Amino acid sequence: MPHTGYDITLYRPELKLQVVNLLQYLWGGDPDRNLPYFEWKYDNNPYSGSPLGIAALHEGRVVGFRGYFANRFKLCEKNDPFVVLSPGDTCVHPDHWRKGLSVAMGKAAMDEYAKECRMFLNMTCSKASLPGYQSMGFFPLAKKAYLSQHSILGLTKCIVSARSISPPEMKRITLGRFDHILVSDKPRPSEMRSVVVGQDRKGLGIELFQDEDFFRWRFGNPRNRYVYYYRMEGTRTLGYVVLGVSPNHRRGYILDFAEMGSQAIGEILGYIVRARHFDILSIYSFCVNDMLLKTLQGLGFKINSLARILERKLHGELPLLIRPVKETFTDRDFFIGEIDTRKIEHWSLKPICSDAA
Repeated sequence: MPHTGYDITLYRPELKLQVVNLLQYLWGGDPDRNLPYFEWKYDNNPYSGSPLGIAALHEGRVVGFRGYFANRFKLCEKNDPFVVLSPGDTCVHPDHWRKGLSVAMGKAAMDEYAKECRMFLNMTCSKASLPGYQSMGFFPLAKKAYLSQHSILGLTKCIVSARSISPPEMKRITLGRFDHILVSDKPRPSEMRSVVVGQDRKGLGIELFQDEDFFRWRFGNPRNRYVYYYRMEGTRTLGYVVLGVSPNHRRGYILDFAEMGSQAIGEILGYIVRARHFDILSIYSFCVNDMLLKTLQGLGFKINSLARILERKLHGELPLLIRPVKETFTDRDFFIGEIDTRKIEHWSLKPICSDAA
């Protein structure tokens, strides 16, 4: 597809090294980190079939890339999964800024992916990219606001460590079994899948499809560190919570969780708080239902914590964004069956849905 001297084309494998080289402007200039990350995110994604992305070429060279991260979702009471795409890594070489390439690549993706995918779900927009997404018809689904638990001392330690120019001290987390809680640095895909299947579901909604392939792949992100907490009864797993670890090792982000019954997540989080594994514990409010909110509040989590007030002042709060994949759409295209995807209460989202988690 021509665009004022540029060729807007589907990504293809022979462009990989050029694309990875271009992404240094987005990811930083370490090729030893960027290539494995690209391969995990795009080549190895079990739900995309092949890497999903649009490239902009100028005189045969890659000068722009827009990647799409595939997740499977399903209606809670059905087992018929469908793919939702998250616009993720959008990068244009500085010499080719202000040429309309980002929008051109986005429109090309709509033309190409509308055949197989219903919705775009953007969980990682920035202040700079938000106006562009809004101009393309993306609808704000919910704010990305944290519920957090911390002490004043813990918050201070986290801030000081983040600003330090020296390498952060690794906050030690002892692995092993502690009564009913197993702490691990490894996912257990089969057991985690069993817990997800055994959850008590009420009402209709859209939830992440988590099979064993998902667990094997998703937590292989080479850029992130995770800690896995399992609620055990003998050798049986009744629930789990996965935390992402901040670069300074002092903040834990609750990314994924499930339980059979109604006590396992609370017991795990209570253990993490008592063990003081992190100076700050955080979870996005958009994924918290009334039952989990009650548990979190009992452990000292607050929606207007000092950490959130500071972050909102420094960085603001950006929305989740949703849009039908097809370029021209009506209100009806926001519906999956009878479910209006523009209402956050119709989603059972988890932070692990995001490609950044």
